[in-house]
Amino acid sequence: MFSALKRTAILLSAILLMAIAWGIGRMPGAGLVPIVFTGLVSALLADVKSFRVRLKKAAVLACYSAAAQFLFAVSGEVPFFQVIIFTAFAYFVFSTLPDSRAGCVVLLTGFLGSSAAPGFLPAVSRSIDILTGVIVVMAVTTPGAAGIKEENHPSPALCPPYQALVLSAEIGIASAVSKILQLQQGTWIMLTILFINMSKTSDSPGEKLAWQRIWAVPAGIVIGGFLLGTFYQIDYRFIWLLPFIGATGFFILYNSGNFFLFSIIFMITLTFFADWLTGDGNRFNFWNNFFARTAATWIGAVIELLAGYSRKYEKGEVLQ
Repeated sequence: MFSALKRTAILLSAILLMAIAWGIGRMPGAGLVPIVFTGLVSALLADVKSFRVRLKKAAVLACYSAAAQFLFAVSGEVPFFQVIIFTAFAYFVFSTLPDSRAGCVVLLTGFLGSSAAPGFLPAVSRSIDILTGVIVVMAVTTPGAAGIKEENHPSPALCPPYQALVLSAEIGIASAVSKILQLQQGTWIMLTILFINMSKTSDSPGEKLAWQRIWAVPAGIVIGGFLLGTFYQIDYRFIWLLPFIGATGFFILYNSGNFFLFSIIFMITLTFFADWLTGDGNRFNFWNNFFARTAATWIGAVIELLAGYSRKYEKGEVLQ
């Protein structure tokens, strides 16, 4: 439990500190990209004791993430060129980073760039903001590193070529489906795949998490909508509580691995956030949000389920 508490505290501290920097530095064009990047990378590196190693990993992930959102932002002019370039980049990421979770964080940051200001210069500005996030990562992870025992852990192996190919193919298929269907929440097809692959373990394979995500996302949106309807007259200064609510979901995930409950809490948080973004509920349409995000999530989950079949084929399980 202590490890889960520490990682959650580091993630929350990084989100709040980067949000403050986002506000003071007047970076509205960046959207949530640097905030999400900083929080997830800080939690990912929370158990790395060496300052030098942590700094190197944070800098590498920042460069990869800056490139990911830049490619996504500037490659969308030619039909399906974005799909091709981002699929190739995904393969490069999973083939060169030693941790597939880190690759998922990089690509998640890239896809979030689609919700920020488009164009070359805004993309360059976001790249700078992401690189600035390395300072926040080091600031929030260094105090906790003092209590970590120095151990010689073997370096994680690179993602096997076949697995890197499957993961990048998932991203490519998800991107193509999003382009073809022109879904309002099409980005969530890719985000669903990345969240699942970022959270899976030997005890919770991707197929299991995909089924949990199928039910958890609509449940979380419905609960969030019910709460919004019950407490319609909301003082929107409470928006600063949302990071704490979201952090509760991450604590549950880190502590018990309960991806289902994590997904519900995460979607409740996003439902409140979407309502706040649209102006005190004046333009927020619950059913549009429900159907569009649920449909995108289900498509992403189906792609992950099919990818799980291909992994079983590689191991020979489907031939038995």
